[in-house]
Amino acid sequence: MRDLAALLISLVNIDRHSLIAILTSEAEAAQRSVKAARQRTAAQRSKRRQTADHLARIERILCFFERGEIAPEMSADDIELCKSVEQRLHGPGPT
Repeated sequence: MRDLAALLISLVNIDRHSLIAILTSEAEAAQRSVKAARQRTAAQRSKRRQTADHLARIERILCFFERGEIAPEMSADDIELCKSVEQRLHGPGPT
């Protein structure tokens, strides 16, 4: 799992469409990991739970950039991160 904050902060000169494509790809990879995760041991269950939480976070951030919506479960840090990236985006906003 990649660090989402580091990924978003590292992006420069990117348009909204490209950002959404990157986040969608990250979400698909996380979804595959959740589906493939074994749950036999406590450690495996914990890893799967972490991956599912990561997927949910990606989906909330993706929702922000696709529709301009802040999910009720979104953390204050993620809201601040999204707004910061939003200010640097090039290209049209959500329609």
